[in-house]
Amino acid sequence: MKKAYVSEIQRFCVHDGPGIRTTVFFQGCPLRCRWCQNPETISAKPILLYNPELCTGCRSCLEVCPNHALTLGEDGLLVTDASRCDQCGACCDACYFLARKLSSQAMTVDQLFENIMRDEIVYKNSGGGVTISGGEPLVYPDFNWELLSRCVQAGITTAVETAGLVPQEVVERFVPVTDTFLFDMKLFHTERHREWTGVSNDLILQNLRRVTDLHDNVVIRVPLIPGVNDTAEEFGAMMDFVSSLRTVNGVHILPFHQFGAGKYSLAGIPYALADMEEDNEQGIERCKGIAEQHGLRVNLGGTGFLSDRKATNV
Repeated sequence: MKKAYVSEIQRFCVHDGPGIRTTVFFQGCPLRCRWCQNPETISAKPILLYNPELCTGCRSCLEVCPNHALTLGEDGLLVTDASRCDQCGACCDACYFLARKLSSQAMTVDQLFENIMRDEIVYKNSGGGVTISGGEPLVYPDFNWELLSRCVQAGITTAVETAGLVPQEVVERFVPVTDTFLFDMKLFHTERHREWTGVSNDLILQNLRRVTDLHDNVVIRVPLIPGVNDTAEEFGAMMDFVSSLRTVNGVHILPFHQFGAGKYSLAGIPYALADMEEDNEQGIERCKGIAEQHGLRVNLGGTGFLSDRKATNV
């Protein structure tokens, strides 16, 4: 039975495709972007999240931990011995105040499809549908191909948000069951991409070119990071490449924000960009102008200009 780790099911979304949508976030990502706003989904498997502000020190979690990985510090806060913790979730189940939880849970295709179809009438009345995101949703190719195929059969529009670092045959496989590809593009120059995301972008660019050769509704999404990819040189190089593609339905510029900064402390992960300023109007306008000079339609924030292409299924 196919299973995948689902981090969150977010309803009534308006930024992840046309209409009102349900966005499903999956656990696991092959990139290590320094600015990631969902750091809890990077790991391939669920990780333990701990919110000390909700913890009352009731010790219920200590009593059920089979590996004795938890101790209570003198300050009343829980201390987890990572060498003993295997993320079994027993402490989360025992926590009355939701101070401890796992970053995702395993679900079958049946379970997830039943869940997202609760809002079927919302999708059909708004022209919306289902978007799979992450992490990286295409790390579960069999699971998500079946999920989107069921959506197509039910008349629900589909969207895939991907960073593209998957085998090319995976991207090709999803073309018939995807109405909208939301393709993330971080940087163009390979060494700079490796510096800020931990990986080369050679395969990513190959997959982006391939998907635009095969699909007529691809939207490029650029998380705009001040001083990283908002320079005329770097952003200009990205738009040079994008404008060379067979078909692109527009560019979404996503201004940098710190909404996910708190997740790093919950996950116990250091956050290198905690002091980065959000306001960068000059950089946003400069990049918007560069994209428009390349003849590309631009949207700030992630909505708009998505076509009515229908997935064909297989």
